[in-house]
Amino acid sequence: MRKPDTLSVLVFIRSWGIFILLALLWAIFSLWAAPNFFDFDNFTQIFQAASLTAVFAAAIAMGVFSGALDLSVPGIASLSAVIMAWLMTHGVNMWVGIIAAMVTGVALGLINGVISLRGINPLAVTIGMLSITSGVAALITTGPAIYGLEALTPIGLDYYFGVPVTFWIAAGVFIIGTVFLTQTRGGAHFMAAGGNPEALRRAGVNANLFKLLGFILSGLLSAVGGVVYSAYTQQADPTPVTGTLFTGLTAVALSGISLAGGRGSLPKVFVGALVIQSIQNVLILKDIQPYVADAVTGVLLIGALGLELAINKGVSKQVVRSRTAANSTATGVLNLVSDKKKG
Repeated sequence: MRKPDTLSVLVFIRSWGIFILLALLWAIFSLWAAPNFFDFDNFTQIFQAASLTAVFAAAIAMGVFSGALDLSVPGIASLSAVIMAWLMTHGVNMWVGIIAAMVTGVALGLINGVISLRGINPLAVTIGMLSITSGVAALITTGPAIYGLEALTPIGLDYYFGVPVTFWIAAGVFIIGTVFLTQTRGGAHFMAAGGNPEALRRAGVNANLFKLLGFILSGLLSAVGGVVYSAYTQQADPTPVTGTLFTGLTAVALSGISLAGGRGSLPKVFVGALVIQSIQNVLILKDIQPYVADAVTGVLLIGALGLELAINKGVSKQVVRSRTAANSTATGVLNLVSDKKKG
């Protein structure tokens, strides 16, 4: 049997590592927290929490794919949810409020994109937007959260076919997003805008339009996350839940998405969210203090980024070696042929 080379191993880890990690964690946790962890009701809770995390992670991922890390995600989520809640508590139909939240997310994402494409660093722009949205949200509510959102129960707390509605919403987001990224020409251009915008420009495609689309999609999905989170908690809080940014970013990093843009798999982001929520769940089952989960999330984030860097460097090194070896072999063959002709 042929022994796998280093390049094949590294590519395998990059492609399947997150799935192997999840399977190992579930196996370990099933023994460590038996019998409570490997229980249907407990897994339902894990998937419900992971679905909420995954929507925010998808918002971050869409920005990263197109080459920009959007740090305003929790602020856009809060302001969108507050606008929806304010309208609902003032007699407006629930669906009109939800549409208003989506429009808010798209508009704020568009503003982020337009300003960033003017040459200002996207990190500075989105941090500024985070502050602006949190201030405006607090201004609308005059400080406290808006309660009384029981009308949102069907999209936050209900179950359909025994599965939480939050999972179905997250599944819809990820299916549509994956089809767009992998099955459409626009999706290919979108990814190229983050990975190789110059090549896209040489092909006659406006890379900036797809970068702008990345901000818009990030804003839209942030609003979706804000609406679903408010439906789940039955309130709209003007204070951005910055923890969603770090858990979402960690899920993105665990999935192997390059923060430089242009490469990654959206379904793996959901698996990354499952990894995070599985760890947090087992810590609760073992009655371990909540701040430990925050520390673990930080370790996962740094570890995932370090592993991605190491694997990418390893793959690049192996590719260079393979090409060098191939060139040496070709040169040797040509020299041999030349020597035979001279003889």
